[in-house]
Amino acid sequence: MVVEILVVFFLIAGALFMLLASIGLIRFPDTYMRLHASTKSTSLGMLLILFGTGLFFGEMAVWIKEMLTIIFIFLTVPIASHAIARVAHHMNIPMWKNTMQDDLQRDNLEQEERI
Repeated sequence: MVVEILVVFFLIAGALFMLLASIGLIRFPDTYMRLHASTKSTSLGMLLILFGTGLFFGEMAVWIKEMLTIIFIFLTVPIASHAIARVAHHMNIPMWKNTMQDDLQRDNLEQEERI
């Protein structure tokens, strides 16, 4: 009985994080904020969903596959997000008008000064 309640909790929490990521993709004003919403929330949502399904099935083979999936997600998603953001910046995709700081612009200026 307790395991079923935990499974439902983890699945609903994961689904809510995925929903928040979807809303963030629609509502946020620029590419960089949308990347943030799509990577942070979906990673945590997937972690919770996989943990819930692992509890439900409870077999070692399922846990091993899910842990490998979680490791893969947490290694690849930040790297892909960073690469997409750098490409968007180099393509001069505009930032939101209220953005206060652009660290990549400062890095580009420092590199130009060295050359």
